[in-house]
Amino acid sequence: MLAGDGSTLNLPSSKQIRSYFGVEASSVNTSLARIFLIYDVITGFTLQARLGRTNTGEAGMLEDCLRDMHSRAGDLLVLDRNFGYYTTVHQLAAADWDFCIRMSTGMSAFAKTAMADGRMDFVTEWLPSRSEGATARAKAPVRVRVTKAILETGETELLVSSLLDMEAVSSADMAELYAMRWGVEEGIKNLKPKMKVEQFGCRRPEGIYQEFYAHILAMNMVALAGMAAQKVIKKKTARRKLNYSYNWKNAFRYLRDITVGLFSQECAEKLLEKLVGNIISSVIAIRKGRKFSRQALGKATRINQYYK
Repeated sequence: MLAGDGSTLNLPSSKQIRSYFGVEASSVNTSLARIFLIYDVITGFTLQARLGRTNTGEAGMLEDCLRDMHSRAGDLLVLDRNFGYYTTVHQLAAADWDFCIRMSTGMSAFAKTAMADGRMDFVTEWLPSRSEGATARAKAPVRVRVTKAILETGETELLVSSLLDMEAVSSADMAELYAMRWGVEEGIKNLKPKMKVEQFGCRRPEGIYQEFYAHILAMNMVALAGMAAQKVIKKKTARRKLNYSYNWKNAFRYLRDITVGLFSQECAEKLLEKLVGNIISSVIAIRKGRKFSRQALGKATRINQYYK
C-alpha cells in the first residue's frame, strides 16, 4: 500500500536561499520548499522523496518519482484530490500502476458527469476533454472504476481507480483502501513536527538538500528498526483487547542517541539490538475510529503547516 503526498517546508532566511527557492508573495523574507513522498503506509518506509521549488508542483514531483519506480504485482498507489486529473490517471495506467485517487466533485467535466450518474459503483471510460488531452499529450480514453462513498459528514467521496473487478474489491473495500492514505500524512508529520526538519542548520540550497535527505534516511532507519520491534510487540500484546504499535517519536529519539556510535564503532550489532529493545519497551495503543479535524487548527496557511 503506497501513498503519495506533498507539503511545504519553511526555509532559513539567506540571500542564497532566496535566490534559489524564491520568496513567498506574502513576505519579502520567507522562502518555502515543496516536498513530496511516496510512502509505504504498512511499513512506514519512504520509497521516494523529492524536494524542490514550490513552482514545481506535486504532480511534477510524482512524475519524477515514477521515473525511478516500477510497479509490482499487488502494489496500489493512493493519491488525494490534488491528483484527480486525466493526466495523472493516464500516466499511471500507461505505466501499469494500480491506483485509487480521490477526485474533487466539481473540478472537471468527468467528475461532474460521474456525480450526476445515479450509480454508486461502476466502470466507465474517461475520455479527456480538449484541454485535458493537450495537457496529457494523449487522447485515448482510460478505463476506470468510479466509486462513491458517503462519509459520516454526509459528503460524497468520489474515488477513481484501476481496480475494475468489483467482486474482488467491493465499494466498501475501496473506501477502506483510500482511508489508508492517511499513513503518508502521518509520515510527513513525523518528518516535520517530530523530527523538526525545518530547523535547518545551513544557509545554502545545497545544505537544505543534504539535511532533507539525511532526515529521510533517519526516517527509514526508524522504520527498519520498528519493523523488527513490531514483530515482538505483536507477540507480547497478542492477548490484549487493543492492538499496539511502537511509539515513533521515542523510536526516533533512541535512534538519534546511538547514531554517532552506529557509524563509528565496531559494536554496531549490539547497538542495533539495544535500539530494537528500547523501541519494544515503548508502545502505544491503536484505537480505531479516531479522527483528526484540521478545522480545529484554524485557517491553514502555506507558511505555517504545523499539523504536517
